[in-house]
Amino acid sequence: MVEKSRRENFFIGLSLSNSSNYDSSVCVIDRNSKIMLLDKFYFAQDMELFFNTSPYINNSLICVSVPYDNSLLDGKWRIHSKNYKMLGDHFKINRHKWTKRLSNRLCDVLLNLREEGCEIYRCDINQLRQAYGLSAHFLARTSPDCKSLQNSLKLKYGFSELPDNMLAASSLEAIICAMFARYIAQGGKTGELYCFEGIPALYKPI
Repeated sequence: MVEKSRRENFFIGLSLSNSSNYDSSVCVIDRNSKIMLLDKFYFAQDMELFFNTSPYINNSLICVSVPYDNSLLDGKWRIHSKNYKMLGDHFKINRHKWTKRLSNRLCDVLLNLREEGCEIYRCDINQLRQAYGLSAHFLARTSPDCKSLQNSLKLKYGFSELPDNMLAASSLEAIICAMFARYIAQGGKTGELYCFEGIPALYKPI
């Protein structure tokens, strides 16, 4: 469990994609869970610029999702091999780290921010959806799933300012990350899943 003093004014969630081919989103909420900022990024440089220049960074707690790495292999072999095939480094077939399941995108930027004093944690978005009762009733990240998730955030968690038109999946996931950041800062019970690239990845008990 993470022991936190209640000094944060803002809570930042970043739903991070594994490459610039897919959108990442950032959400900033205040102590009353009011959305102050909701924006999308594609390039790591833009996200780094946000962290370096945004006034919300001071006195905030940041929660960043850990993206899955699907950049290697094709088709069903990408799905099956990464889940359970564990090959040592001495195998030539493993020279491209094809068993790696998690992407280390932006890890150096986040670690630098943490070393400078920013309060940063990682999370698993699928675990958070389950913990918050927002599990997918449809295929994840499809239009019906996003519509259901957006309505649930509006009705169940009071984000009434969300528009009627459907937001991107990454934007909705960024809101969940920001919710978790606020939960951590308020002293909510958490546990550590693992430490990823020097930053703890936490979970919310169900």
